Amino acid sequence: MGPQDMNEDLISKKEVLRLTGISYGQLYRWKRMGLIPEAWFIRRSTFTGQETFFPREKILRRIEEILKLKEEHSLEELVRILSPEAAPEEVVHDDPASIPSIGSAGREFLWKEGGYTFAELVAVAAGAEAMRNKTKLHQARLLVELLREAEDVVRSPTGIFLVLAEKSFEREGISLRISFAVLGKDPVRLDPGSKVLVRLDLERLVERVKRELGR
Repeated sequence: MGPQDMNEDLISKKEVLRLTGISYGQLYRWKRMGLIPEAWFIRRSTFTGQETFFPREKILRRIEEILKLKEEHSLEELVRILSPEAAPEEVVHDDPASIPSIGSAGREFLWKEGGYTFAELVAVAAGAEAMRNKTKLHQARLLVELLREAEDVVRSPTGIFLVLAEKSFEREGISLRISFAVLGKDPVRLDPGSKVLVRLDLERLVERVKRELGR
C-alpha cells in the first residue's frame, strides 16, 4: 500500500497544528531539516481548494518525539537521532551485528572493519532480512548491493519497496534460473513469469534500524 493510498488514515495540516500546539513555521522548519519527511506532506483537492494532509499516526508520533527530545538536544542532533536517513553519513557504527535487525545473519554481508553509515546499515539489514526469509546467500547479497548504490532512496524511503525475485528459462533442454533485485515505488511491477522471493517495505526497514540505533 502506497503512502497516498485513499484508505490511509490522514490528518489535515490544520488539525496537526491544533492537536500538537506547534506553529506553521516550526512544522516547515522541521521539514527543511529532514526531521519530517517530505513524502509525508500529501497534497489533496478539497472543496475549499488544495490542502495538505499527513499520515496521522506517523506525523503525530514524530512531532511528539521532537517535542520531547528538543529540550535536551539541538535540532541538528535530533536529525541524527530521529531521521538518520536524512543525513546517513552522520551515523558511523562499528558493530553492525549488534543491531537486532542485522544480527548474526548480517555478518555475511559486512565488507569492512567498521565505520558503517546509516544507509550502509540499512543495506546490510535488508540482506539479513532476506536470509531470515530462507533465501540463498548469493540472492540476499543482490539486495545489499542494490541498496548500497541507492543512498538517495534511503533518504526518502516512503512508498519504496525492495523486491528479490527469480525467473526460470528453458531453452533446448537447458534450464536457467536467474535471480534479480528491484527497487521502486509500490506497486513494483515485474515480468509475469517472475517469482517474488522477498518483498521489503523500505520505510519500515529504515524505521526499524533507526529505532534500534536509538536504544
